[in-house]
Amino acid sequence: MDITSKYFEAALLDQRVAGEFRGKTYAYVALFAEGGHQLGIAVANETGYNPISKIFKDEKVANEWADGLNEHIGVDDDTAMRIVISTMGGQRFFKKVA
Repeated sequence: MDITSKYFEAALLDQRVAGEFRGKTYAYVALFAEGGHQLGIAVANETGYNPISKIFKDEKVANEWADGLNEHIGVDDDTAMRIVISTMGGQRFFKKVA
């Protein structure tokens, strides 16, 4: 089941993020944060990440949200990892051409 159908809050978050990062290639990431875990947005070839204020007490749930939102926007695990690596000064991210 699509996470944006399962959690209304995920649908709202997806729409806000889509507007804010329009035209950019990004992935959702789950991160350790004070008080638990939180989501962030990693933008391809930009340093760091953009934190989202939603805090999860359980790492498993934070990862479920990040994975589910990535799936919703068509970002698979390999692409998400490549985007994250590009934010750390690693290999630049370029979309694969089919």
